[in-house]
Amino acid sequence: MLSAAAPASAGEIQLASGPGVYGSSWRGDSGFGQALRVGYRFGDLVAIDTVGRLGYGSVDDRVITYLSLGGTLYGRIWKLRPYVRLAFVHQHEEPTPGVRDDPFGAVFGVGDGIRHRGGFGSSLGLDYPVFKKNKTEMVVGLDTSGVWFPDPRGPTLYAGGSLWLGINFGI
Repeated sequence: MLSAAAPASAGEIQLASGPGVYGSSWRGDSGFGQALRVGYRFGDLVAIDTVGRLGYGSVDDRVITYLSLGGTLYGRIWKLRPYVRLAFVHQHEEPTPGVRDDPFGAVFGVGDGIRHRGGFGSSLGLDYPVFKKNKTEMVVGLDTSGVWFPDPRGPTLYAGGSLWLGINFGI
C-alpha cells in the first residue's frame, strides 16, 4: 500500500481589517467605520471569531462601537473562500460630544450617555488569497452584514458592507 504524506495543520490564526459603510432603520441614518476581525479557523472549514468596529452614525451625531463573538462556516470555490457568519453582538452608541468630554469612559464603556445594546449579527462574505508563502496567506475580501437589535433604544436594524485586507497564519 502506498500513502502520501500531507503536512499536518492544526488551524489558522486570522487577522483582517478594513473600512465599511452602513445604514440603519432610522430615516436618513448612515455611517462609516473601521473594522478588525480576529479568529481561529479549524480544519479549513469553521472559525470562532470576533469582529470589532469603531464608527460614526449621522443621526444623533453618535460614535458606534460594535463588538461581536461568533462562528463562521467557510466553503471553497477554486481559490475563492465564501463564508457565512452568525454572531452575538454588543454595541455602544454614544453622542460625539460625550466621547470628546470623557474619552477614557467611552473607551471602557462607562461614559455618560452610552446606550448599551445587545443583538444578533450575520454576514455573508468572500475571501480571496492574493499571496501565500509557507503557512502564511494574505487575503482580500468583501463582507456584507446585518445586525438586529430587539430593544427600542436605537435603530432596530443595521446593514452594510466592508472591504478586508487580512493575513492568515497556519500553525
